[in-house]
Amino acid sequence: MRTRKQKAKASTQGQQQPYDNLLKSLLEDQEAQVLPHFLEEAVYLETLNLEVMRTLLRVDRVYKVLYKGKVHILHLEFETGADSAMASRLLDYHAYLYHKYGLPVISIIVYPFRTQMVTSPLEEMSGDVSILIFYFRVFPLWILSAKNYVQKHAVAMYALLPAMEGANAQLLSQAINEMVEYYKDNEIALARELRWMGIVLRRADIVPLEEKNEIEERLSMYDDLMEKDPKMRKIQAESEVRGETKMLRKVILSVVKRRFPSLLAIAQQRVQSLTRPDDLDIMFEQIEAASDEATVRRIFTPSFE
Repeated sequence: MRTRKQKAKASTQGQQQPYDNLLKSLLEDQEAQVLPHFLEEAVYLETLNLEVMRTLLRVDRVYKVLYKGKVHILHLEFETGADSAMASRLLDYHAYLYHKYGLPVISIIVYPFRTQMVTSPLEEMSGDVSILIFYFRVFPLWILSAKNYVQKHAVAMYALLPAMEGANAQLLSQAINEMVEYYKDNEIALARELRWMGIVLRRADIVPLEEKNEIEERLSMYDDLMEKDPKMRKIQAESEVRGETKMLRKVILSVVKRRFPSLLAIAQQRVQSLTRPDDLDIMFEQIEAASDEATVRRIFTPSFE
């Protein structure tokens, strides 16, 4: 019988890189430098506490900024793939933030990689009558000029350069040199930025493959620095847990679908309620050992429920 690590191996090796963590962490400690690139003329004032919102909405990053002389709420939402419902979800966030803070809210969807984007505005219609019109902005990285950012020496944005138009080995090598100099007194920050650059580089389709390999080899020179970063280790560990959880859910549902198809609906509901790999692993072993449907049904409906 396979161990949980063996069952998870295939999934964790090929799982999606933590792009959301990348984009969120990119802003930490350098909001004043980065935010004006997403919203021109914005002056960073404060990062708003998301913990109070987490039970309702899972927003990415929210800031209080000074924009054209007036205080605004700036909401950045990061999307790495197509989502036709993104505009309506953004409206949920927008309404909540406006109600909570009583300030105008500027909503921006940041798209790091080529994908189908939602378009602004979102309009709610009742027949021929417009009930609501919601304007938001999109920020697709792949149409931005990597060269312009390097010419401006916008080092805080360099981790995203591989996703921008015109990125190549020469330009990225120059950027890495500048990053090494800029973060020379902070090895942890340098390691983090270089790791983020490598993650973006692997996913983006801008840089030719041969040049991509060249830059990855250059970045590998800093692996020892990256291993010292406790935040990167934490993110990696969390990513592995999520990947293992996802894999175990898939394995359980596959077994149920094959052996007890009438229980698939209840199985789907139950596995989604479990977030610890250990709990899912125990459930998997119980289902594999079960000989009849009644036993499996009891596994999915514990007595304490």
